[in-house]
Amino acid sequence: MLQKQHIFNLDFVAAENFDAIIQSLVNEKDEQHFPAVITPNVDLTVHLNKNKQLLSVFQNSRFILPDGAPIIWFSKLLGKPLKKRLAGSDLFPLIWKASIQHNKKLVLILPNEEVKAKLEQEYPSVQSYIPPFFEAEKNAVEQQAQNIFPIIQTHQPDFVFLGLRYPKQEMLIINLYEKLKNSNTPIPVFYNLGASYEFYTGMKSRAPKWIQKIGLEWLHRFLSEPKRTFKRYFYDDLYIFVLFLKEFFNKKHS
Repeated sequence: MLQKQHIFNLDFVAAENFDAIIQSLVNEKDEQHFPAVITPNVDLTVHLNKNKQLLSVFQNSRFILPDGAPIIWFSKLLGKPLKKRLAGSDLFPLIWKASIQHNKKLVLILPNEEVKAKLEQEYPSVQSYIPPFFEAEKNAVEQQAQNIFPIIQTHQPDFVFLGLRYPKQEMLIINLYEKLKNSNTPIPVFYNLGASYEFYTGMKSRAPKWIQKIGLEWLHRFLSEPKRTFKRYFYDDLYIFVLFLKEFFNKKHS
């Protein structure tokens, strides 16, 4: 049984590595949890806590892995230490290779043709879909779900990997889950791993290992895409300190 720590309204896995997680995903069914694997960094943790509707669904995910050094630091300050950062970008190569090894049926919802071509070259039997640009609002998500649902219903994959941004991939997962449930179609495990596929295929570059180890990968990402990430890191994500202080003082008074 994997140890978990409840912080920021999420049950994060406290593990040294991905071994037991991969083994469980490849070999075991789980009908107790929402069929998703999420890897919240500070940004996703903040967004989920501000969106109670999404939080109520994803806090019951099969695995919630801490992706972000600050999450690890806060866990220790709260006396609920997480053992190690378990990043989505590190998870994807492992579950991808395990899927190939075990002949898992996969559907990929991807951001562009380059990523699609590289992944299909490695595993030709995968089914892929590249949505056009769409807004993160109910009708647009419904339209894309209607395009994706027949692919999942026909191929009945074990895993569905999504490489879109928040909250599009979260909204899509919930929509597809409801459609599959209502049609009595076997429900796959959904992975919302964001840019992990682009890192894996070399479309984007990750920070050097030494920067990852000291917990500054976010800074490397900011310097790589300053216009896109400035508001995220220096405005939106500061709400993590509000969450931390609330939890810290609640713990002191409990």
